[in-house]
Amino acid sequence: MNNNWKDLVITKISVAVYVAPNTGNSVHKNRHFHGLVLNDNNSVKDYVFDDGYVMRTERNSLFYLPKGSSYHVDSFLIGGCYAINFDSEIHDKPFSVTFRNTESLLHNFKLACEAWKGNSDSAHLLAMRTLYDCIYQMQKEEQRQYMSVRHRSLISPAIQKIESSFAENELSVSHLARLCGISEVYFRRLFLNAFGISPKEYISQKRIEYAKILLSSGDFSVSEVAMLCGYAEPCHFSREFSKRVGISPKQYENL
Repeated sequence: MNNNWKDLVITKISVAVYVAPNTGNSVHKNRHFHGLVLNDNNSVKDYVFDDGYVMRTERNSLFYLPKGSSYHVDSFLIGGCYAINFDSEIHDKPFSVTFRNTESLLHNFKLACEAWKGNSDSAHLLAMRTLYDCIYQMQKEEQRQYMSVRHRSLISPAIQKIESSFAENELSVSHLARLCGISEVYFRRLFLNAFGISPKEYISQKRIEYAKILLSSGDFSVSEVAMLCGYAEPCHFSREFSKRVGISPKQYENL
């Protein structure tokens, strides 16, 4: 990502679309528009360009496809992606950014693609907002990559604790800060800089992803999954799961 993006002016939106698994072309010649694309959680692909450059895109990667580029796609995990094609005077090489958190980006892409599919009056504005938010998030991610080694080492005890104990009901931000030997305010600031989200949000996302695995196994009831994921009340778990996933735990279990 070069410095030209900070002054980007988008002059046209061509399309905002969700490309479902096993659909779309695997070979592209001389793209008519620039594209920003967000992989879903089941997609891992290589974009092999005619000049020999290979761009790996991971799950939840956001990546850029330049106007005029030619390439073919090799899929390793066959998932879908959200794409917005646009016109601009930007000149850059293809690149991919893997974010620590893509929930807000995914939400915006979904809104833009649904509005475009429904030919909504707001479709163009939603797509435009999504593109500019992507650029903002990419710039923030670049800045986070410069976070000092000392600051990362300060919060490493908390990261280790979360990874091993995120399902513990009593896990608190104040306890994590004490593990790091720093104030809660300073801990929250360092964590946000490192991950782009708050410690509480990070833990919630870990719990919901674990809940999906347990529900898909079919070995546990919804109440048991709630307990195993650190929720004291099954009703709280159900509300949180439904808000984040879009369907209830029971509906997810029956997919």
